[in-house]
Order: sequence, then C-alpha cells, then structure tokens
Amino acid sequence: MGRILGFASEDSEGTGAVHAAASRLHELGRDVWWIQRDGSDCPHPPTLEPKEMHRATFDWHDLLNGARWLLTGGKSVLGDEEEFASWSAALTFAELEGTLNAFILDTPPNRFTDVWGVVVPRIRQLHILLLDGEQIDGIARLEKWPIDSSKDGRVATLERIHRQTLVPHVIGRDIKQGWAADAHTYGVAEASSGESSTGTWLGLVMDGLIQSGHVKGAAQEALDSASIS
Repeated sequence: MGRILGFASEDSEGTGAVHAAASRLHELGRDVWWIQRDGSDCPHPPTLEPKEMHRATFDWHDLLNGARWLLTGGKSVLGDEEEFASWSAALTFAELEGTLNAFILDTPPNRFTDVWGVVVPRIRQLHILLLDGEQIDGIARLEKWPIDSSKDGRVATLERIHRQTLVPHVIGRDIKQGWAADAHTYGVAEASSGESSTGTWLGLVMDGLIQSGHVKGAAQEALDSASIS
C-alpha cells in the first residue's frame, strides 16, 4: 500500500486539519509518517517540537521513498518564505516520485484568494482536493462562473472544477447543508456530510479510497463509510 506522509509546516501544536487526517489514518491502521520541520521524518504521531524551517534541510527524494500519499494543507502556503518553498518542493518531488498529493484547502476566509492563486498553477500535481461550501462559491467567484449556493448549485460547481482542473478527486463538503460530494473520473458520488471535523473526515475518505482501489464505485463507498463513522 505504501506509506502516507503528513506535512503541515504550520502545525506545531498537533491541532490542524492535516494532523487530524493523519491521526485518523494512523488509528485505522495505515502506515503514517510525519515530516518534521527539521527535515526528518518519524512514525506518526510526530514529536511536534517547534523548530526553525529551512528548505535545504529536506531531502525529498529520500523522504518520499516508498510513499503512496503526501497530505498537505493550505495553511502551509501562508507561512514564511522557507515554509512556502518547502511545501512547493514537496508537491513537485511527490509528482516526480509517483506519490499522490492530497490537499486540504484549509485557510482563513480573508486569505482564500491568496491561497487559491498559489494552488492554481500547481493544480495538476494534486490527486485529491478538499473544499468546503464557501470555498466552492469562492472559486466560482474568482473564475467568474455563476454562483449558486444551494446544494445542487455547489455540486455543479464542483463538477466544473473537476472538468477544468482534471484533479482525479475534487471533494466538497458542507456540514451546514449536510452533504458531501466527490467529482471524479466516473461521475459524482454524494453522501451525507457526517459530523466529524474536516481532517478526521478526510482521513476516513482516504482510507475508504485506499480500501476500494481504482474501481468505479470507490468514491461512493469512501463517502458512505465516512458519513456513518
């Protein structure tokens, strides 16, 4: 199956969405590792000791060796120059090494435009992109598409994002409206949103996708399993 690597340069407290997803996958028995700020990796959970970050300390070829997934989030984009450069290099080397990138667009609303502007040039490097309802509307606004904040409208926008970006799994989740959807190669899978936190929920979805493989019904099975957990 290969290792799952978590990397969230801003997460020194172990409370972020990336850490939560990694923790849930670890609880489910997956081989989860954490890339730390000093350039080392360790089995999950990480030591979480804050350290100054320098891009040159990361040997991404070595860190990504045998890794199937790299899990990162939007807050790393908002860090200092070293944090941003490290995140950008991680995505690039993951693509070269055949590691799949899962990205949680977790960002403060007032910085959404900044983060999305950075993600767009790298969008083809992603295998999973996770958005919430407001972010789906935000992308429609930036792309000058019609904005429809109903469930059907947001799912339609999710499908459009998938068609435009070719990201294999563009996943949307709106807890207030109670739905989750995955726009993927075979169509759109839908399920209830469940009550779990964003990171924990994505961990469940990723576990479901890993279990189901690349079959037609994998996305639906993954969403269904996450909604009842």
